[in-house]
Amino acid sequence: MNPEDFIKWIQLIINAFALGAAGWIYKAYIQNLKATVTAKDEQIKVVEKNLNLWKDRVSELERKTPDFIENALSKRIKIREEEIERLNFDKENHAFEIQKKNEELLLFKSELQKTGELQNTISQLIEDFGEFADFLDKDKELETSLAGYVDVDSGRLMLTDPLYIDSQWKKRSYENLRLFKDKKTGKTYQYKKDFNHFDERIKGFEQTVNELLESRRFERIKIDRKSEYSYSYAGACYATSSDEGFGALTHEKGHEGAAVAFNTFMGDGSYPVYIESYGGRNLRMYVDLI
Repeated sequence: MNPEDFIKWIQLIINAFALGAAGWIYKAYIQNLKATVTAKDEQIKVVEKNLNLWKDRVSELERKTPDFIENALSKRIKIREEEIERLNFDKENHAFEIQKKNEELLLFKSELQKTGELQNTISQLIEDFGEFADFLDKDKELETSLAGYVDVDSGRLMLTDPLYIDSQWKKRSYENLRLFKDKKTGKTYQYKKDFNHFDERIKGFEQTVNELLESRRFERIKIDRKSEYSYSYAGACYATSSDEGFGALTHEKGHEGAAVAFNTFMGDGSYPVYIESYGGRNLRMYVDLI
């Protein structure tokens, strides 16, 4: 065999190896593509499965939402009925309380009739509960319990974390500043300085302060005291004396969150506190302020 033929054979062998290697690489590439497609298909199946599970869960919760709300209202109605039955033993002494409870009972029954309109609240429920959505289980029941009564001697209440009381509670003096302007003359009058009672006459007027306010001769001057909503009794008084009747008290560094203070409808008294729990966890607290 001459050298030229030998070289040709060598080139042929090299080309054959090159083609074989290229074929192997192409085969591996195709297999990798198939594996990728298969993995994507599996991922799609998992996503579809999870999506179907959530759809089933939403459907279940949508069917259950009216029952969930009805159960809560039914618990409240039952508590009111029990209280009314207890108060009926002494109707004369508890006539006002019985009337109040009857009004609350009518309100709850009215709310109960509207629960059919709450189907679309399920998305908000899932968002609110987040990782605790499992507690919205059909085997669990919503429970409403009377936690106790809170006594009020200042006409106001405050919701706070007891941890803050020892470390952040402040002693502040409260100035019950109430100013009134005579719209005719522009003169300003101050409560407890120019007059002590609203049913008394200020010198120069034939009408009482109440009558001057009712006739709109006097108007109250609004004073923004939100900067004084400190974590203190004074701060709570400023918040509850505002037009809103409530306000958020601030921490030492000035940001809100130390407490929320609010006034009561009837002033001083003893007010019932109720707790709504679901699956052993407290969901909501409410206080009857009337």
